[in-house]
Amino acid sequence: MELSTESMSPLQRFTRFSGHYLLLWFFALMACPQVVHSEIQPDTITVFAASSLRDAVGEVAQHYTAETGTDVVLVFAATSAIARQVGGAAPADVALLADQDWADWLVAQGTVAQVTAFAGNQLVLIGRDDAPIADPQDIEAALGDGVLAMAQVDAVPAGRYGKAALVSLGLWNSVAARVVQAANVRAALRFVELGEAPLGIGYASDLVALPNLTQVYAFAPDTHPDIIYSAAQVTPKSADFMVYLQSVAAQDSLVRWGFSRLDVAP
Repeated sequence: MELSTESMSPLQRFTRFSGHYLLLWFFALMACPQVVHSEIQPDTITVFAASSLRDAVGEVAQHYTAETGTDVVLVFAATSAIARQVGGAAPADVALLADQDWADWLVAQGTVAQVTAFAGNQLVLIGRDDAPIADPQDIEAALGDGVLAMAQVDAVPAGRYGKAALVSLGLWNSVAARVVQAANVRAALRFVELGEAPLGIGYASDLVALPNLTQVYAFAPDTHPDIIYSAAQVTPKSADFMVYLQSVAAQDSLVRWGFSRLDVAP
């Protein structure tokens, strides 16, 4: 049953409204492609990327531009929002997704020409200065009277992976009522940064980008679906960028930002 806003805590209301505002902003941006592309030249590509890729893909894009002379326009949002927008003919040349299911959905829609995996990640429990947890059954106790910050568990990859892990460990039913959901993984971890939530679920790569946070527990890979990042080619002009993502240089950047290396080109 969905809570009314009157019965929500301030944190829950903030989570709901901030998520709505983020999505409204993203959809408004996508509804005005002439603004996004008003100064885009033929030697420019537009990349829609999952929020968890913000720092890594920013670095990859800089190196790609330096090497090829092609500018890269970056748009970041939750994978679910990106997939729906690309499926609705948003002006993207390539979409970088944190969930293979959404990539498969785009293929089924006939929207993308090619999908290639280019990175992996690890699901972790994140806190501020918390001591490591050896037994996952201690997670509930570690929350104390606080809440658990997660990305949206029914749509956003990090949230779906997190819920799957908690279900696998037999913890979901005991913590579900204390989960505060955000529009994407970075928004969820913002609650932890601000001290509004003692713990949150995110990726190992988030710890590189957010050095004030620490890993409390690493979820075993067999507790959730494989975390694979996929590049979905939307237009032919992004073919070179798709290839570049597999290069040693791009893979080195991804590893530097906490992602797992996949096979790279020689």
